[in-house]
Parts: sequence; structure tokens; C-alpha cells
Amino acid sequence: MLVCNICIDELNEPVCLPCGHVFCGSCIVRTVNTIKPATSLQPCPTCRRLYSIINVDPSTIPPPIRPHLVPSIRKLYLGETNTKSWDSATPSSAAVSECGRLAAENKTLRVNCAVWKRRAELHAAATLGLLNLARLARDCNQQLKNERDDLERQCNLLKR
Repeated sequence: MLVCNICIDELNEPVCLPCGHVFCGSCIVRTVNTIKPATSLQPCPTCRRLYSIINVDPSTIPPPIRPHLVPSIRKLYLGETNTKSWDSATPSSAAVSECGRLAAENKTLRVNCAVWKRRAELHAAATLGLLNLARLARDCNQQLKNERDDLERQCNLLKR
């Protein structure tokens, strides 16, 4: 079971970067789109090695060189046929149960992560409300001090 280092889930439409790291296709596209300002060279999310995201039009390349042209982001096909060619033995029941346990643990962690994210949002909203209240109290306090100073000045003028 291969895991994407960005979304920490099973690979979905896996792609490989020139450095050899493998990610979900949608994760790497989202990562490239979030980097601002947009550049043609992007760092690998794992090792920070730069790779080009510019696609070269094969029609501009001479025909003898076209077979050697490899894009920076390459799709991978990790089907059952590929895994069986690497390891001819069938997976043991211990490995299957371990994968199931890890998948269940991953699902539980995602649920807990969502709960804590909601709690953090509620805490941030409450904190923001308290900060606004403190700001209003400070402004009101400053306004009352200004009024007090004005009244003291008027009182001193009347006493003279």
C-alpha cells in the first residue's frame, strides 16, 4: 500500500517527479497551484528538489529525439499486474490485516482531525469575539477619559 506524502492517504492517480517521489496527481496539481508567485520551476514537497512544470510540445522536437522526451510529472500505473511482477508470492494474511488496521486507524485519525479542526475554529471565533470586546472597552475607556479631561478643563475655567 503506497501512501501520498501530501494527503497521507492511499495513492490516487499516482504521478512521479524527476527526483523519484510519488504523489497523488490531484495533490501535486493543488501544490503547484498554491505556490505564489507562479514559476516554471517548483520544489518537490518531500526533498525540495526543483523540477520544471512546463510541458514541451512534441511536434516542436525532431522525430528521432521524441522517444527520449520524458515529462517532469509522469503518470504511474501501479496495478495488480505490476505488484505481482515484483513479488510473485501472494500477500500473507498478516500483511492484509495490518493494511486493514492501518486503513481503519487512518480513518479514525481523519475523523479526530475534523473534530479538532472544528474545535479550533470555534475557539478562534470565541477569541476573536473577546478581542473585539476588549477593543471596544478600550475605545470606550479612552472616550470617557477624553470627556473627563474636557470637563476638568471647563471646571477649571469656571473656577477662575
